[in-house]
Amino acid sequence: MSGSNADLGSAWLQHLRIAILRSMLDLPARKAHESLLVDLVAAVGIAADRGQVREQLTWLHGEGLVIGEVSHGAIVATLTEPGEWVAEGKHDHVGVKRPNVTAGVARQALAISLDQLKR
Repeated sequence: MSGSNADLGSAWLQHLRIAILRSMLDLPARKAHESLLVDLVAAVGIAADRGQVREQLTWLHGEGLVIGEVSHGAIVATLTEPGEWVAEGKHDHVGVKRPNVTAGVARQALAISLDQLKR
């Protein structure tokens, strides 16, 4: 890739990685099948196919942000504590976009609202 194309590709990967991590925050046991993650990142406007999500899960596993296990030929990933810190914006990690602080506040407000509805 040339200059700006390489920058665009790098930015897209960083966005995809944070979208994967943030998607896993609300899942039971913070665990997800790669096909579910394709749908969850698409829901936030990142069009990634299964192969691209799989590549990034492998990268995130190598960085210690998720634990990736192969089950029936697919990756099932579990968010690690360091991955959780990055997803919540508590720590930075090279290669992963820092989450939008406003999105974190909105997410917290939604969780509080949903909790009140359960009562």
